[in-house]
Amino acid sequence: MSKKKSPPQFNPAALDELASGVDEKTVAPYLSSAEIYRRLGKPGQRKERVFYDAQGGPDADLWNKGSKNFKERRRAAMNKKGEERWVEATVELAPRERSKRNKNVGSEPGERDAVGLRIIGGALRGTKLEYGGDRRVRPMKDRVREAIFNLLGETPKGKRAIDLFTGTGALAFEALSRGAVAATMIEVHFPTARVTRRNIATLEKKSPGLSSKIELLTTDVYFWARRLAATDSDQPTSPVETSSRAALPRDVPWLVFCSPPYDFWVDRKDETLNLLRVLRDRAPQGSAFAIEADDRFDFDELKTLDVELPPKKRRSYPPAEVAIFFV
Repeated sequence: MSKKKSPPQFNPAALDELASGVDEKTVAPYLSSAEIYRRLGKPGQRKERVFYDAQGGPDADLWNKGSKNFKERRRAAMNKKGEERWVEATVELAPRERSKRNKNVGSEPGERDAVGLRIIGGALRGTKLEYGGDRRVRPMKDRVREAIFNLLGETPKGKRAIDLFTGTGALAFEALSRGAVAATMIEVHFPTARVTRRNIATLEKKSPGLSSKIELLTTDVYFWARRLAATDSDQPTSPVETSSRAALPRDVPWLVFCSPPYDFWVDRKDETLNLLRVLRDRAPQGSAFAIEADDRFDFDELKTLDVELPPKKRRSYPPAEVAIFFV
């Protein structure tokens, strides 16, 4: 009976020895991103060895798949032999462009091709949602939305979903699909609100009566929050002032989604935190908040709202960072 051989152990020193005398382009596919950066230099830093381009000059951008004529320039560099591939000079690297296919939807203004959106769980699972491709709208990726609802578990059942930056409405629709009893959706961008109304009509065909549970407000969410805060005033008001105030039913707990454009967590951070504070102060007992930002926002700042952030309810799905807390 033959003895089973134990699997070979990984030895970083052996990899370094193997890599010595071999150019980085050959070993790069076997290295981690951190190791590639260590050997070749991070974007924007100076480095001593760069590839020649087809004209015989240094090509500092050869690693960027989103750069112009990437394949042709890489092929030209690979056809050179030995040290002819390299130029021995210290140069300043130009900032690398991000590949167009890797840009986040919503990162730039303007139109782009429509992408497929769908409800991923619950009674309406698989229903396709319309999205026109406007870059000002940043639909949450399916995997991030699924992760948020996995963290929420049974939380949506019996709650009123409040989607503060509704966009296509995917978050609120997902909550309704998973048992939320009603939804309030707020969107300031009129063309996007029209798309959301069409999505509501699509869901109404699949689940008659669903549209009566949805309130779509086309207004600025920060202005709406200031009106909501004014409802607590004890001062007598005129009928006009009363009718202009915002209101939210408090007969059931809320499930609040706050997924604004990432830049809002930088440019309008105080307003956004105040928006959450207004809702936290008025939320019925048992309400939940789901927050999405990118790594520029420090989630510990949510503690200024006097809430606890359970460690198990925080996740990172680059570029998205999500957190859930309860009141």
